Amino acid sequence: MSNFHPRRGQREIMEYQGGRLGVSAVPGSGKTTAIAALAAAVISRRKNLGGQVLVVTYQNAAVNHLRARIRENLEAMNIIQVGFDVRTLHSLSYGIVQANAGLAGTAHDFAVLDERTSNSLLEKAVHLWNEKNTRTWARLAPDDYYDTRWEREWRGIAQNIARTLISTGKNLRLKPNALLERIRAAGEVERFLQIGAEIYQLYQVQVETNGALDFDDLIALAVDLLERHSDLRERLQRRWPIVLEDEAQDSVPLQEELLAMLTGKRGNWIRVGDPNQAIMSTFTAADPAYLRQFLQRREVKNVEMTISGRCAPRIMDLANRLVDWTCENHPLPAVRQQTFLQQHIRATDPGDSQQNPDDQDSSVVFREYNNRLEEQRDIVRRAIQFAEKHPESTLAILVPTNRIGYELAEYLRECKVPFDEMLQSSRPERLVAETMSRVIGFLANPLQGNHLEATYAALREILPPGEEGSDAENVALLLRSCYQPETLLFPFPGKDVEDAFPPVAGVPSADLEDIVTLAGYLKRWLRASTLPIDQLVMTVAQDVLSDADLARSQKLALHLRRCGEQNLDWRLPDLARELDQVLSGKTTLLMSEDDIFEPRPGRIALTTMHKAKGLEWDLVYLMGVDRDWFPHTLEDHFRGEYEFLGGDPAAEASAALYKLMGKRKGDSLDPTAAAHVGIIAERLRLLYVAITRARRFLAFSWSRQIPAGMRLRAASEAAAFFHLRSYYEAKYFSE
Repeated sequence: MSNFHPRRGQREIMEYQGGRLGVSAVPGSGKTTAIAALAAAVISRRKNLGGQVLVVTYQNAAVNHLRARIRENLEAMNIIQVGFDVRTLHSLSYGIVQANAGLAGTAHDFAVLDERTSNSLLEKAVHLWNEKNTRTWARLAPDDYYDTRWEREWRGIAQNIARTLISTGKNLRLKPNALLERIRAAGEVERFLQIGAEIYQLYQVQVETNGALDFDDLIALAVDLLERHSDLRERLQRRWPIVLEDEAQDSVPLQEELLAMLTGKRGNWIRVGDPNQAIMSTFTAADPAYLRQFLQRREVKNVEMTISGRCAPRIMDLANRLVDWTCENHPLPAVRQQTFLQQHIRATDPGDSQQNPDDQDSSVVFREYNNRLEEQRDIVRRAIQFAEKHPESTLAILVPTNRIGYELAEYLRECKVPFDEMLQSSRPERLVAETMSRVIGFLANPLQGNHLEATYAALREILPPGEEGSDAENVALLLRSCYQPETLLFPFPGKDVEDAFPPVAGVPSADLEDIVTLAGYLKRWLRASTLPIDQLVMTVAQDVLSDADLARSQKLALHLRRCGEQNLDWRLPDLARELDQVLSGKTTLLMSEDDIFEPRPGRIALTTMHKAKGLEWDLVYLMGVDRDWFPHTLEDHFRGEYEFLGGDPAAEASAALYKLMGKRKGDSLDPTAAAHVGIIAERLRLLYVAITRARRFLAFSWSRQIPAGMRLRAASEAAAFFHLRSYYEAKYFSE
């Protein structure tokens, strides 16, 4: 704290005395520093008044970072490091429900479904619905054809419909049976709303059959508890008399309801975020409108943190121009209104400890290429040259999608260039935990009926690929029907793999190859199952996991070894149950996001524009800034749209649900158009985020031809690319 000299905006925050405070903070404005300093200052002022400052943030990595910063500040002030509690929304909800399980009507040791398990239950729900409604989805096929290709495509469409509807429905605190009752009472409703609601019901039955809650259930249950039990609500309000919310632009309705109840009508609630960096609303229930509406309330004091020392002035100028052009000149009124808060980033004052990079030592370039391959190779060539010439500087290549990132990563490997890859190829900790849980569970009891199928489900994405054309669902069905697992794993002479299963005619060779591959690994691990548990875990990990996941496996291995040392009578089944505890969230060893990434000088970082949020580099390449990823009008191409279905089925279902519930009545756009406006707005915010990752050098690029299946198709530059280039060249290169 002694080294913290607050800037304009930060000073107003530090003067906080109570009530509602809304803070809109531009990129690089020192938001985390201000939050940690404010928390310490409030703790200092309230140290004899009781209660804790509750800090709520989005990711577990941010929890650890904020907690450390607050402790450092308290230590500098010679104050004992207590009086605060830093949590994610999920851990906050979990704590409230677990501590009041009786009131909530749930078991004290309830399980929380991780994302993978939730997706697996959703897949099963879709499968059940499809079996009962073949005529319905078959009639939706294009050109009245119905074949296995359409069935596979429809499964994906149905999952998207249901996933969107379930999240929306739960954030509206609408249970599936109540939703179906409303639909029946309404008479004729949009067809995809009906389908989504029926799948929602099947999904929720499976969740409850597992005695579990998904993340939305968890938050909704916490909200219900506070709503129904005023004594509990008042007790928690005394425990946390001040709530400080970080990343408020990513708030979902349930989060806002929960924190509003914890603070009461006149309580102390500080919400900090940047509506212009809200980039999750098209695939979650988050909406930057919630924070913007909060900032406009009469009882809320509104503070802007607009001073930033991150970017060179010309880069800040481009980010500000993108905001102004969108708010004032975009052809769609809804995009003008919904996309940005018209707030400018401003350079630091003279004497500030973080001066902006010198504009004369900075540059911005706009490049166009004939095709995507040419774009990738030229960017990699330039990045390598920059890293060699400026080993003290950091640099990154930001791509629109993971698929483009994977292609670029392969080319970087071919070039034998060291780089840091932050794509979705490295499985998060909970997925590593699930893999280990399923494998160790199988090894503990290899003859249990469902263990083969469960192990295959956990491993199918990471085992070496077999023949093309294998069908994961068929393989899972075969493994479910396996009545002689010992024959599959250790066949007697004269026995074949097929003998482990009931007689089935015409099993595809590709499916059998997948089963044989799985059996090969399981045999090896069964032979290794006499090893100490930590060695067994690492044996499995080294066989199937990436280098990036070995450290996560090592955490699990050490945890299980400690459990074994503390419980000498534990055997493999006991250790398998402990892994289940970790996976369900009852043991909080691994329920965290990846550690915070720190860019390394002289080394290329490769990630998506989404994952780059919160990071910064000296040089940033923005690849694929075309109209395919950054649509501009409602006539442009949008991913996820099916012309033969009349638009975007998931968007249609979500919009129909809002209409059914009496929400968003004023919308004049049809559901698909409204969804497309949301995509246009979010992609513009994503571009804003990407631009503001660069400190000194920024390079935009796009390709005239991009892949479309096995072919190439024509693309055009994003409208924002064209406008920013024209603006930049007129301002910086005109005579």
